Amino acid sequence: MTSGPGTSVATPILELDDVRKHFRSGGGLFQKPTIVRAVDGVTLSVATGETLAIVGESGCGKSTVGRLALRLLEPTSGHVRFEGRDLGALDEAGLRRMRRDMQMVFQDPFASLNPRMTVAEIVGEPLWLHGMGTAREQRETTLDLLATVGLRPDHAGRYPHEFSGGQRQRIGIARALACKPRLVIGDEPVSALDVSIQAQVINLLEDLKERFGLTLIVVAHDLAVIRHMSDRVVVMYLGKVVEVAPTASLYKEPLHPYTRALLAAIPVPAPGVRGERRLLEGDIPSPAAPPSGCRFHTRCPYAQARCSAEEPALRDAGGRQVACHFYEDLPGDEAARLAVPADTSAKARRMALYRAHRERQDKGAAGATPSTEQ
Repeated sequence: MTSGPGTSVATPILELDDVRKHFRSGGGLFQKPTIVRAVDGVTLSVATGETLAIVGESGCGKSTVGRLALRLLEPTSGHVRFEGRDLGALDEAGLRRMRRDMQMVFQDPFASLNPRMTVAEIVGEPLWLHGMGTAREQRETTLDLLATVGLRPDHAGRYPHEFSGGQRQRIGIARALACKPRLVIGDEPVSALDVSIQAQVINLLEDLKERFGLTLIVVAHDLAVIRHMSDRVVVMYLGKVVEVAPTASLYKEPLHPYTRALLAAIPVPAPGVRGERRLLEGDIPSPAAPPSGCRFHTRCPYAQARCSAEEPALRDAGGRQVACHFYEDLPGDEAARLAVPADTSAKARRMALYRAHRERQDKGAAGATPSTEQ
């Protein structure tokens, strides 16, 4: 297919075409309801086998996009297509069949698990709902899935409250993989976890992608989390896509002022590596009353008169897309580039120890759980 706004040149497995989701809030006998424009004209596609990250501040609409992609929410307008089929045209039975190939890992690993069900029942429920195999085969598949995500067979009879946050998220991942989906959406899958557990879950998702040939969409507000696992990044602000770029290009040279601000806010664990950072001022405007023109102009340090009068289109910028009138004229910003410390022999030793630890964990997954998640 040809390249366009938010698209990839490879065959897409998922396409969103001018998708909007507006929520009605309030209103009464003599008052008009407030229209909250959570997602307002998002067009993008996801290539088969890639990992796409959707990032932005809280309230930008990224989680809503993930739910619209699975038709967990009905779009106000626009179309969502999975492997060329319009999800909006499917009836209830057709949508259920389609959801075997589309699954989600939710943000809160405790709220997304039924506290009255054992782990075996939670992970095996999709198999039962879709009639996949006999009861014995479903039980065997459930135990295999638990081993795949690093849990022991005896965990199958326990309840969600008996596990740590990282273990609960592994249960959620196992449930998402039960029906052998082709697309998995992670709605901030590590934001509720400790930093040490975040790394384990991210590594697990990467390993599972390679093992099962998954296409991943990862929703996050922390660009540091998705740097090493995504192929492309979609940056959203106030319901709009403002930049789409390959991950390496975006981190090396962000084009949109908002993307620069997000990268500049990432802490670098090395004193003196990066100079003074330019931080955004003010709060994100309300999606019920978005600013005119460019929605970022109220916080943009480079805003001009045109920005408040004319909304910029998402246009091609040499293999990437950006929605900014003046991105070509912006001054260079070294603080926006995510610098990392140079490799040292000490760092190489730490990485070797980490890889050895990972190998021991993989070999002992069937008999022991990593101590950090006890």
